[in-house]
Order: sequence, then structure tokens, then C-alpha cells
Amino acid sequence: MKMALYSVWDWDRNSWRVYKTSTPVSVGEDAIPPKPSSTSPIGADPDTQVKALPRNATLSGYSHVARGEVRRMSGGLGDAGDDGGKTGFRWMTFGAGAAVASAFWWWRKRK
Repeated sequence: MKMALYSVWDWDRNSWRVYKTSTPVSVGEDAIPPKPSSTSPIGADPDTQVKALPRNATLSGYSHVARGEVRRMSGGLGDAGDDGGKTGFRWMTFGAGAAVASAFWWWRKRK
């Protein structure tokens, strides 16, 4: 038995972020591959179709090759990778809305 390793692609560094968990796994145990819900002519989108990283995973380091099971970041601010970071876009929209609301509040307060 050894600790589980997971790799998440980091678009900013162009390398893999390697995470580890204290969950024991067998050395010869293969991960169950995800079944994509939709595919395009070039395949499935790894940022949305891969299982999410476990919550208890901690960053172990960076690597030029994937180590362990390939996963994606779960939730948060988005990856802002080649797909534009759909979750990051939601945060950007929220920020713009908050700025407009505060500007309107400030304008109403002045009157």
C-alpha cells in the first residue's frame, strides 16, 4: 500500500501539479476511467469530463509528466485555461455586478 497521487494540469506553468492524499491504494490497482457525457470530434474536455481532485489532497510539487491519476481542480475560481475557465467567468461576472451595484449605491447616496 502507498499514498494516492493525483496530477492536475497547470495551464500557467505548462506542467503537472502533483497532489497526494493519505488514502492508501494498492500499487497495482488501476483507476476506473471516467465515462465522458459528451465528446467532440477531437475527444472529451479534460477540464470538465475528468473526476474532481479529492478535497483532502495536498500539493506535493510539479512534474513534466503526470504522476498517479489525472484529475481536475474542484470548484474554486476556475482554471482559466484553454476553455476560458467557465467558473472563472462566473466570478468575473459577479465582480462586475458588484462593482455596478456599489457605484449605483454611491451615486444614490450623493443625492
